[in-house]
Amino acid sequence: MAKPRKRSAAPLTVSRPALLVDGSDAEFRSFIHDLIAYGHRLDTVREAFAAIAGVSSAQYEILMLVSRADGLPVGEVAARLHRSGAFITIEANKLAERGVLEKAADPADGRRVLLRTTAKTRGILERLAPYQVRINDVLFEQLGAKRFREVRALLRELVASGERAAALLGYLMREAA
Repeated sequence: MAKPRKRSAAPLTVSRPALLVDGSDAEFRSFIHDLIAYGHRLDTVREAFAAIAGVSSAQYEILMLVSRADGLPVGEVAARLHRSGAFITIEANKLAERGVLEKAADPADGRRVLLRTTAKTRGILERLAPYQVRINDVLFEQLGAKRFREVRALLRELVASGERAAALLGYLMREAA
C-alpha cells in the first residue's frame, strides 16, 4: 500500500494579518477563487445581454453607461469603464455607424465628443430590460439595501486598490525582466 505523500506548504500569497486565518492564506485563496468564479458569471451574463442587444460585450458596457447618463464625453466613459479613450472611440464609432449611439460636439467644449442615445438605443434597452431584471435579481439576491450600499462602497475601494496594484505589477514586471 502506497504511503500518502506529504504535501509541502506553499508560500503565503499575502502578508496582511487581516487576510490570514491562523497564519494561513487558505481562506484568502478561497476568497480569490470565489471572486474569480463570480467574475466569470458576470462575464457570461454580460456576453448574453450583449448578444440579446446585438452588440459586443464592450459595446454593451458603453451602451449601458451612456444610457444612464446621456451626453457623456468619451473620456469620462473611458475613465468609468477603465478603458483607454482610443478603445472607447473605436467602439463608439461602430455603435454610431449602426445608429445605436450618436456622437455630438460638447456645447461647453467643442473639442470634446459627447456620446448620446438614439431611438434605436431605447428600443434595444426596452427589449433587454426584462432579461436584465430577472437575471440581476438572481445575481444579487443576497443583498439587502444596507448590504448593497456596503458592498458598493467596498467595491469602489477595491477598484482603486486594483488600479494601484496594476501599476505596482507593471513596475515589478519590468524589475523582474
